[in-house]
Amino acid sequence: MKLRSVSRRSLMGGVVSVGGMLALPRIARAQAFPTRPVRIIVPFAPGGGADIVSRLMSPYLQNALGQSVIVENRAGAAGRIGTGVVAKSDPDGHTLLVSTESSLVIAPHIGQAIGYDPLKDFAPVSLLTRNTVMLVVHPSVPAKNLQEFMALAKAKPGELFYASSGVGGPNHLAGEIFNRTTGLQITHVPFQGTGLALQAVVSNQVGAMWGFMAGLIPHIKEGTIRAIAVGSRERSPALPDVPTVSESSVSGYEAASWVGMVAPAGTPQPVIGTIWNAVNGAMQEKPVRDNLLGGGSEIVVSKPDEFRKQIEADYVKFGKMADLFKSEK
Repeated sequence: MKLRSVSRRSLMGGVVSVGGMLALPRIARAQAFPTRPVRIIVPFAPGGGADIVSRLMSPYLQNALGQSVIVENRAGAAGRIGTGVVAKSDPDGHTLLVSTESSLVIAPHIGQAIGYDPLKDFAPVSLLTRNTVMLVVHPSVPAKNLQEFMALAKAKPGELFYASSGVGGPNHLAGEIFNRTTGLQITHVPFQGTGLALQAVVSNQVGAMWGFMAGLIPHIKEGTIRAIAVGSRERSPALPDVPTVSESSVSGYEAASWVGMVAPAGTPQPVIGTIWNAVNGAMQEKPVRDNLLGGGSEIVVSKPDEFRKQIEADYVKFGKMADLFKSEK
């Protein structure tokens, strides 16, 4: 049998064709999202609820997306600076925001120009957690429970101070609702993030603080701060011995917060879907769940449309409370 000769060019062409066929899936992946590292902007200093969630998720998001996921803290103005950066970013999914209601629904009602529209400039991805807000004090404060704390504040009106993560944040709101409900005068001292506020209480620069339970539990266990009460309707499984504010003489009081993820408006829905799938998977990982649940957070992975409804409803709700922040513009 006579063998037909094959030219080198034909042979190489065949190799290239086969190689091209084998490379197609890889090329397709390269052209799809993401094509470069993904940046998660947390608009607060390290140590707060949004920062904790972002850093817990990031390695699992990286595995799911096949690109580096970088958590970047852009603190300032109660979250408005970092949030504004994301609002102006390209809507391609490579820049995301993980924040609280502070910058997404409360900020517009404080009375300052914020440079973005929370309802128009973002594409919701998912609600991530609901977080318990609680009151803690430095161990030197002569109050071991809420009744003693209130008695101290009543005896020294305006002389007792509480720290928060910033003006217009959920922790500030918790403190001001407490003041209004009880008729007490406890002076607000804002900081740029939960971490700095906590540091001020641990060092006894400020006697008390309203903050997210997740970041406070380690210090409570170490004894560097004392738990007074939680703002949730029921006691937290993470700190079952700490009473609620409501059961401690302030009936009906409730203070909680949420953390969620959004992308710039105009981000394609397939990209939002890819991010949501990665987030959903990350939030199911045992180390993530154990850390968040142990810190008193409730894990909530909502669909984008559900989170949009939450943002819109809270925008209206907090608009009705705008007068609480008027003195601190």
